[in-house]
Formats: sequence, structure tokens, C-alpha cells
Amino acid sequence: MGIKMSVSNEDQTIMQAVKDYIFLNHMFPQINDIIKMTGIKKGDDVCKKLIAQKKLYACFTGPTLPTIILPYDMMQLILLTQKKPDWASEHSFEERTAVDRKIEELNSQIIKYDMFERLLYTTDKPLEEAVAYTLDFLGFENVVHLKEDTDNADISFSFDGTKNLIEVEGTTNQGGKDKVNQLNGWIKKELETTDTEPEKLKGFFVVNHFRETNLKDRGIPLSLHAKKFMKYHKFGFFTTKFLFECVKDVVNGKITKDDAQKLIYEGEQYE
Repeated sequence: MGIKMSVSNEDQTIMQAVKDYIFLNHMFPQINDIIKMTGIKKGDDVCKKLIAQKKLYACFTGPTLPTIILPYDMMQLILLTQKKPDWASEHSFEERTAVDRKIEELNSQIIKYDMFERLLYTTDKPLEEAVAYTLDFLGFENVVHLKEDTDNADISFSFDGTKNLIEVEGTTNQGGKDKVNQLNGWIKKELETTDTEPEKLKGFFVVNHFRETNLKDRGIPLSLHAKKFMKYHKFGFFTTKFLFECVKDVVNGKITKDDAQKLIYEGEQYE
């Protein structure tokens, strides 16, 4: 009985690790990536068993190539989006066409709400993407997620004639001074390498603090040192929780997008 429980736990651990890897990295993992993440000694055997059981799908493999895996159900959803020949629509079921259209509409809505909800629990690139998506949804101008440029701020946007640079942090603790100092470096670089005037440039630190904790139980978002450096540099600040609440109020019709922009640009107090 104990052995069966151990095997079941290994299966669940592997499956969860695959999902976590995809979510955090926006890439499909190799089996070796999952073995490193989980520390399961016979992880290779567990993955092969899950592939045979159609719980995992090997989408890229070969005798001398790494095996790339993803959840089996996820692969089936990907295949549903595969382009069909143009003539296939001539033979499609009328009901299927209507269902496909409805699914497409619902998927676009799901993606939108999923992006908003990512503000509450993600980190790294998925969090940056969610912040940029939400700012763009709220009508801020020139929102750019600089995801491929590691030598720059995470996000830039314009508001009321001012260029703004954002440094994003998702952490299981408080937002720290290191990210604040990093933001200061991006501000200096902008001033040194472009013709942007100092009075037309502003930095924002955006943090998803205690991201693994329920919103109602989260502590103070910034460390003492982070607050000191924020005050020194006069940076703007807001939490992703605050951003989520603003966009939720917009979606629910409680405030306008213009109202949300003003609230976000004013930011939260960090005294």
C-alpha cells in the first residue's frame, strides 16, 4: 500500500512539475529538466510510463535527441487548432461550425481573464507579460514588454507626455532594494543613450509580493531598504494586487479606463 502511494505521488509530482515548467518558462521541458526539478531518481522511467498512459506527450524525441514533453491533454488542444484544408469547411457539420465559433469567442475571453489573474500569483516573464497586457487593456499608450531585451527595463509605456520604465518583481517575500537599484540603472541608461528629458521620464517599481499567500493575508509589500531607495529616487510604485483591483473595477463597470489610468499612475503610497 505504501509503495503504491509513493508511485502515485511521483506521478503527480512529475505532472505538476511539467505544468509549472511550461507556465514559468513559456517553453516545453526536456525530461532532464523535470528530473532536475523534482529530484526523482527514476524520473526518466516515470515520464516514459506517463507517456505510455497518455498522461504526457512526447512531442520531440529521437535516439540522439532530447525528449520534449508536455501534458497529453494540452497537446490535444494544440492539435484542435491545427489548420484544416480550405475545402474541409465545405463538408463541415453546421453545428460544428457554430460550436467552433463559440469556442473561439470563449477562448479569447478566457485568455483575457487569465492574464488579469496572473497578476496575483506569477513571477518572471509571465508576470511581466500580465502587467504589460493589463496596462495596454486599460488604454495606456506605447506599452512595450521588452521581454527579449535583458539589458533594459521590463516594460515601458507613455502617459501624459511622459515616458515610463517599469521594473517588475514577483516574490514570495517583500519587494527588495536590488530591483529598485536595477530600475535606477535603467533610468540612467535612458538618460545617457536617448534624448529623453529628465522631467519627461519616470520609473515605476511593480511588485507581486508574497505571491504564494492569499491576498488577504499578505504583509507589507516593500522592505525597509526598498522604501528608502524608492524615496531617494522618487520612483512610482504599485502592487500587482492594486493593478488587478483597478482592472477588475473597470471590467465590472465601477470605474472608467481613464479613472484607472490616473489611479495607477498616481500609484500607491510606500511611506
